[in-house]
Amino acid sequence: MQEFITVSELNNYIGGLLEGDLFLSNFWLKGELSGFKLYQQSGHMYFNLKDTDSLISCVMFKSRARGLAFKPEDGMEVLLRGTVSVFARQGKYQVYAEEMLPFGAGGLYLQLEKTKAKLQALGYFDPEHKQPLPRMVNRLGIVTSQDGAALRDILKVVRQRHALIDVVLVHSSVQGLEAPQELARGIELLNQQDSVDLIIVGRGGGSLEDLMAFNSEEVVRAIYQSHIPIISAVGHEVDYTLADLAADIRAATPTHAAQIAVPDVEGILNALAIYQQRMQRAIEKKLGYNSERLDRIMMRKIWSQPGIMIESRQKQVEVLEKGLRLAMSSGMQVRGQRLALAVTALDKLSPLKVLSRGYAIASKDGTVIHSSEQVEPGDQIDVTLYEGRLKVRVESKEGNPWKA
Repeated sequence: MQEFITVSELNNYIGGLLEGDLFLSNFWLKGELSGFKLYQQSGHMYFNLKDTDSLISCVMFKSRARGLAFKPEDGMEVLLRGTVSVFARQGKYQVYAEEMLPFGAGGLYLQLEKTKAKLQALGYFDPEHKQPLPRMVNRLGIVTSQDGAALRDILKVVRQRHALIDVVLVHSSVQGLEAPQELARGIELLNQQDSVDLIIVGRGGGSLEDLMAFNSEEVVRAIYQSHIPIISAVGHEVDYTLADLAADIRAATPTHAAQIAVPDVEGILNALAIYQQRMQRAIEKKLGYNSERLDRIMMRKIWSQPGIMIESRQKQVEVLEKGLRLAMSSGMQVRGQRLALAVTALDKLSPLKVLSRGYAIASKDGTVIHSSEQVEPGDQIDVTLYEGRLKVRVESKEGNPWKA
């Protein structure tokens, strides 16, 4: 009898062949989602991936599905990374998805948001880091494609507003794999030379894919590290890139960037002419006023009859002198009266005045005697009179006759 194998053995064998294939163990697959189902209890996702001609079953287990940054839906075009193996129980092969991304604009958007969050955490978009633009630009740096419409728009406006300005162009790709490095290098080169006052970095409009170079980490870092102020001019007014967030000023279009960067010299000259006229009128008005004032001053009598002024001032001096003399005389009289009163009061308190009325001062050994207790019979004491002094001996003493 012919040897045979079981169905399970066949499926396992085929599964081993698929799992042993290096290509099928890790690949990216593009297709449209259909028949999508999410089992809430297990968290696993089951779906088909199809193109115009074929369809394949796929599964994404919960451990992988919870890391998705978007919500899969039927009809959505996606890229998924996975492996191929056989589900032995049903005898069909299917893709086991490890990673899944929206394809096209959706995938780029997710990548953009991820890069934005990273650079924002590094402080590349902080308003405090923004530099003010110079008031007057004599040399303008431009980093863009030399063949692009953006450069033509910028140069046209620059020549209209300031024909004598110097322009330094650093050619760079503005899309494609090499664009991020070339744009960043152009910004770094202008900073190393340090020969321009301001830099415009930009390109014309395009799809999200076309503008991705200006969403790259290399370009944003170069803008952030630039010590020369930078204006971003990427796409049209509705387009926004990470370069816009990092730049010191975001212009809606390349034309708008040129208008911001370069002053309108003709407008400035017209304004200066107006200010010059105003200044001239103000000076003439001031000179006229002062001239008229000088004329009025010269018409005064002091210039034609100076003697009148001298006589008037002399009379004032005489009046003041007379008033000063009266004040001094009155002051002296008042002070003399005060002095006489003080002398009279002092004279009444003079010891000599008291002695002149018959009183005497008794002292012993230079000490004035106030009480009979200070002397003893036989002591010699001095007696001072109004005129002269006496030396007397104490014969006896008595107590105070006025004390009770």
